[in-house]
Amino acid sequence: MSEYDGQYVFVPIERLQRIRQMGDAVTAVLIKLRSYDDAPQVVAALRQAFPAVYFSVETWEDKQGALLQAVRLQAFILNMILFFIVAVAGFGILAIFFMIVMEKTRDVGVLKALGASDRGVMGIFLGYSLVLGMIGCVLGTAFGVLFTWNINPIELALTRWTGWEFFPRDVYYFKEIPTLLDPWWTIGNNLGAMLIAVGAAVLPARRAARLQPVEALRFS
Repeated sequence: MSEYDGQYVFVPIERLQRIRQMGDAVTAVLIKLRSYDDAPQVVAALRQAFPAVYFSVETWEDKQGALLQAVRLQAFILNMILFFIVAVAGFGILAIFFMIVMEKTRDVGVLKALGASDRGVMGIFLGYSLVLGMIGCVLGTAFGVLFTWNINPIELALTRWTGWEFFPRDVYYFKEIPTLLDPWWTIGNNLGAMLIAVGAAVLPARRAARLQPVEALRFS
């Protein structure tokens, strides 16, 4: 890592203590935990045992705060981009359902003439949009999970095929692309996508529900 290579020099600790005339003293102690999940409890215990006036207790996340903040910002921007992509897909659903309503005007007129209520006609189109949203979420989740599980073999195959490294190791300091598959995020995104799919069909469904039987049957 160039950041460490440019700032640190590794020498035997006894020699450094002798050069700086420190005796047996040290300026920092590194502690490696078996599980990083225990870091908050360990930091709290050390800060309670050693006064903050003389000692500073930090985790790796505290020391690399700027880098991690940049990663969080990048993840937030990526989520916003994905949200706008889904929103654009919602407008596509809106346009498609307006076309479906226009094509099925005579069918809606027949249903209204046979006694179908406005709520029933509206429910047909909203149910159709819900089914489409569920199918899209199932297929999208399946492909997304498979892609996440196999992202590193895919990246290596694309690198060999194109000759361009999509994930330069010397820039990101990782041997492979790190992935985190959060089931709650997945469920939340699916619910949001289904909500957008149903919401985009509300206006066309209301238009179909308000059609008068006579006017709808005259449509050719």
